Amino acid sequence: MLVFATRHRVRILTCPLLWLLAFISQGARAFTDEPRDEPAVVEKHSRAFKISIDGTERGTLTMLLTKRNDGTETMRGQAEISFDFVVYKYRYSSSGTEVWKSGRLLRLANEADYNGDKYVVQASAQQQELTIEVNGKSQRTAADVWVTSYWREPEPHKVGQKLALFDADKGRKLSGTLQRVGKEQLALEKKMVNATRYQIRGDVEVDLWYDEDQRLMRQHSVESGHRALFELIQIDRRETSLPKPPQPKSPNTGEPSKTR
Repeated sequence: MLVFATRHRVRILTCPLLWLLAFISQGARAFTDEPRDEPAVVEKHSRAFKISIDGTERGTLTMLLTKRNDGTETMRGQAEISFDFVVYKYRYSSSGTEVWKSGRLLRLANEADYNGDKYVVQASAQQQELTIEVNGKSQRTAADVWVTSYWREPEPHKVGQKLALFDADKGRKLSGTLQRVGKEQLALEKKMVNATRYQIRGDVEVDLWYDEDQRLMRQHSVESGHRALFELIQIDRRETSLPKPPQPKSPNTGEPSKTR
């Protein structure tokens, strides 16, 4: 009887001990497991633009461009425009992120403020279409869209075609025909740089210039009767960052994506 009681006590004490050892073992494996590697950055630089409205400098735009070794390209942008008149003030701001791969938009998140009218835009690629959410309202459009940030040069096969455009600020679906004008030279940091000029005509009236890296250098547009000019003034290839922009949601979890 004494032997049975002793064994019983040993058995009761041993079970929690085994659980504790198993827990420690799992924890040790968790610490020794290597973290999942993020795709390595192969290119990163920022571009600073000045923005003029009707010939007067009114604001700035900064783009941070990152390319990784899995082929994804990310653009983080932040723009601000302000008007101060005697009887009227106007403020505009926009901050967002785009992720692209193989010429296709994968994800987008943007927040824009048009003098108090605010827009929150999310978009994610879903097979053959793009799912869009604007201020909580969902819609769908074609997957092959060109975002109106215009930061990357269009692919050659799109020249002469009517393009589906996606307004990153307000989430509007637009369209316009793309034409290639030709080669020009633009001034940048006291040097003349080769650029290729394009035009889009339709729902938008935009002229665009791209450098030999296929990145935006200059943009001229007409909106509501006003002429807006974005001019590249500096390229910085040092390690740089912008304030954290809105993060796109993962299409699977709804949580902010870590790709950005």
